[in-house]
Amino acid sequence: MNITTEIHGTSATLTPHGDIDFQQLAQLRSSVDRLPPAVTDVAWDLRDAPFVDVAGLHLLNTPGDPERATSLTNLHPQHRRLLAVACEVFPEADFDRYLHGPGAAHAA
Repeated sequence: MNITTEIHGTSATLTPHGDIDFQQLAQLRSSVDRLPPAVTDVAWDLRDAPFVDVAGLHLLNTPGDPERATSLTNLHPQHRRLLAVACEVFPEADFDRYLHGPGAAHAA
């Protein structure tokens, strides 16, 4: 998997290119771990990730720096469905914030 990283001041956008599953989870986590400490906002741009399985939920639920906000952009219908099911099954995990966040628009 290729992951494009763009850093603009205190914000970073990570764009994975390919399906997100458990084979890529360590690489995805590593891409966040390599961000400079000054980055406080991380956006996952999913426009080039046509499929996300439960590994995506693990990525979003990975304990990390509480000072670093995470968001999702360019959600496909499959991503929305996964998050909707996760909201029903794990209501305490607060996955709905990714469905209703300002960057959660559908991919073009």
